Amino acid sequence: MTDQSIRSYLATLEANDELVRFERPVDPKSNLTAIGWKTYDRLGKASLFTNLVGYQGWTVANQIITDRRKWALALGVGEDDVVKTFNDRVRTPLPTFEVGRDAAPVKQIIEIGGDADLTRIPAAWTSQDDPGPYFASGMAIIKDPETGVRNMSIHRQQVLGPDRTGYLICPRQALRIYQKYQALGRPMPVAITIGAHPAVYFASSYTAAYGTDELTVAGALMGDPVRMVACETVDLEVPADAEIVLEGEILPIGWTADEGPFGEFSQISGDVKWNPIFRVRCITRRRKPIFYMLQMPWENNWLSAPVTEAAGLQALRVASVEPVAIRAPVGSCGYWTLIASIRKRPGEGKNALLALLSVAEVKLAIVTDDDIDINDPDDIDWALTFRVQADQDLITVSGARGKHVDPSIRAWELGQGGLPLTAKLGIDATIPEGIPRWLYKRIEPFGKDRVKLEDYL
Repeated sequence: MTDQSIRSYLATLEANDELVRFERPVDPKSNLTAIGWKTYDRLGKASLFTNLVGYQGWTVANQIITDRRKWALALGVGEDDVVKTFNDRVRTPLPTFEVGRDAAPVKQIIEIGGDADLTRIPAAWTSQDDPGPYFASGMAIIKDPETGVRNMSIHRQQVLGPDRTGYLICPRQALRIYQKYQALGRPMPVAITIGAHPAVYFASSYTAAYGTDELTVAGALMGDPVRMVACETVDLEVPADAEIVLEGEILPIGWTADEGPFGEFSQISGDVKWNPIFRVRCITRRRKPIFYMLQMPWENNWLSAPVTEAAGLQALRVASVEPVAIRAPVGSCGYWTLIASIRKRPGEGKNALLALLSVAEVKLAIVTDDDIDINDPDDIDWALTFRVQADQDLITVSGARGKHVDPSIRAWELGQGGLPLTAKLGIDATIPEGIPRWLYKRIEPFGKDRVKLEDYL
């Protein structure tokens, strides 16, 4: 069976020279974030901090899924095969199976009630304007109170004290479930998992159909069912090989705490928000836990990109459009832009755009022909310049679901609890109908294929 821990993945990164191990003292409250950021920015590598000031026995991992090579190592495939593999595997979810507490490393230490102190976890201060430390890598597992089906998603949590955090909940499936608990007047039980195999993180970011258990998607990505174990204080199950689990509840009284600002995935420091409160009841963890400090915006955006590309490929196939390549640029946050090249039949440029714009958060979609290298910005600019007529090749969609972190939607005008709307744009940069392809033949230097430069040097 596949090793389902974050530890096996970190060992794989280290074996492939993709990780730097720091053994000198590092302080999560002052310099850890900057060291991790500079390690990836300058060296392209993940970080593992083993000597934490004030947190003896803890380790912190950072910048561990920040490019396509690391995605490939996580899934055990080549870089060019990541998105296709992702898309193929998620079609066959694998049901989870439960193990006993003795077989679950996350149960090695159990702290309940007053012993469950969130401030003992080395949550780092991540962005310059943040008011304090956050948990940004927690995958919240909840259950629909009507169907009992699990849901898993990532939510930021500002640490507000030893027993509580803020809890950002966006207008997606988790909010729909939370609102059911609110209607019942009951707290929503939550189990927040920190530190697991990257496949579990990919699944938590994947937008599956409502009612799909994302943990079955995680099993599909790993090729083995996820091992689960029952919680101590809430009626939920969590990955048995996780590093840390925070058991607790989201209070049912609505938007109750000022929370933020926070350095968001949008590369912008978001404003203060009215967010629910998470109250911890129990912490279970390994004896020498690894805290995964997901660093915004880079890791969040790299985490989002493969699942967005996979969703875009699936949307194109459902629309009977033949995709050649697809890319969710990390510079635009990994899932707000999709660029695809296709083998086009008449009318399919527009059909492809409509399919890509149907992917949840995508705000901008660009479609090109298969002769365009969508990884080359100059090639895309050339297609936009010479294959687009603005009055014929743009599609706009108003009133689609947006996100508060986008300043252009003026979220501050919505009022407490208001849900944002946005406009979507599609650009058809394929060869216009009726124009022969030969008119777009690129020039080449005379004699290029006959001359070898080394013969003249």
